Amino acid sequence: MKAKRAALLGLLVCLIGATASAQIAPNNQGDIGLFTMPTADTPRAGYWTFAVYGWKEQLIAGNLAFENTEARSRLFSHWAAEGSLGIGLTDHWSLFASAGEERFESRGGWRGGSINSIQIRNHFVADEARKIRIGSKYNFFSEADPDFRVALWGAGHIPISQSSLNRDDVDADLDHIKSRRTDWEWGFAATKGILTGIVSYQLSGRHDNDVRVANRLRFGAGVDVPVAPFLHVIGELDRTIFDGGDFPDENYSMLLAGARFYIGRTGWAVSAGLNANVDLLIKHGFSPSPVGGIVGVSYAAWPPPPPPPVVVPAPPPAPVVEQKTEVVVQTPPPAPPAPTPRSTRDEIFFDAGSARLTNIAKAILDGVALRMKNDLNSTAVITGYSDNAGSAESNLAISAKRAAAAREYLVTRHGIDPARISTAAKGSAEPAYDNTTAEGRAKNRRALIVVTLVPGS
Repeated sequence: MKAKRAALLGLLVCLIGATASAQIAPNNQGDIGLFTMPTADTPRAGYWTFAVYGWKEQLIAGNLAFENTEARSRLFSHWAAEGSLGIGLTDHWSLFASAGEERFESRGGWRGGSINSIQIRNHFVADEARKIRIGSKYNFFSEADPDFRVALWGAGHIPISQSSLNRDDVDADLDHIKSRRTDWEWGFAATKGILTGIVSYQLSGRHDNDVRVANRLRFGAGVDVPVAPFLHVIGELDRTIFDGGDFPDENYSMLLAGARFYIGRTGWAVSAGLNANVDLLIKHGFSPSPVGGIVGVSYAAWPPPPPPPVVVPAPPPAPVVEQKTEVVVQTPPPAPPAPTPRSTRDEIFFDAGSARLTNIAKAILDGVALRMKNDLNSTAVITGYSDNAGSAESNLAISAKRAAAAREYLVTRHGIDPARISTAAKGSAEPAYDNTTAEGRAKNRRALIVVTLVPGS
């Protein structure tokens, strides 16, 4: 019974681990990420992403010129809807674009304030097209720790002239909340397991009358926890600081918590969460309400399933030759033969000159780990190989790194006893495929994992 429970627990851990490493989804502006924060992930080469989000935020406008009014009298709501597309140009480089609509609306008790350096004295409602965001991201992996990755991104926010502003006062210069000039954004993201941290800076374009709009510095942290194979709990806490500008908005922190449900392995996901303006919550509690929310539907292609393991059948038992003599001796029946070990063989492949594990390689290693957890007497031998490009010394070195990377993943990710795993490096020796073709060389950049299983353990 204990062995069955341990096997079921191991299966659940492997499923959750494989799901967590494979699942990605676009955020509310088209980049791969959480709800509003990007992570250091990108879609695989040639794969498209799609998302539609809607959200609401409760914010505090800046002071009017030469005034200092109470924050409660400068509250406004920001509504937005955004659609996005993205594509992986390579396994490390992606492009994305998004566009949508948004609304700025004053709340009860409004006595005037500045939004995006535009001064508005009386109640208002402004409907505008969101600036088109076009950007690109490039990420990097660490061979020493494949679960750690970093990314850099840049984007331009291109304005659209459409706007509808209704207000209770008349300002000749006021027909847009957002400026008619392009904003420029760049940032950095680092992801380790379920944790992500970001820092970004947006250089804002000025209004037509040369009114300077504050630049935006944003930094924050987020977590994406897989609580079931297709359900993730997501949390974000970020801080936005307005830098410069003629009439800057109030700095604020936003706390966001919710969940993302993946619809099987279709790649489609549904996201929903609640956000709260932390500064407003601390100053005034829940009156007026600091709470908003976000909902969205997204798509990002699911990685293909790993190939099934190759099971090597046990050799047939050797025939028993009995010696007959004239004297018949009655002997007891022979003892049953000892359990015959059997073995499985799996191959994982690498990019040229790299020892980084791909998502498909991780999924295969997850299956290897499950078999080793179900058979505590099992052992594994991992042999690294390379193609014939480069010198014999460099080929031997990269093949050793490939075997070590697979062993490190089984030990650190799944807790397999390192004493049960041995490694070897063959370099370009003993090629299994034809090195004279590109396809053959790609298949020779591999690691072979042979797991010896002992029945009855």
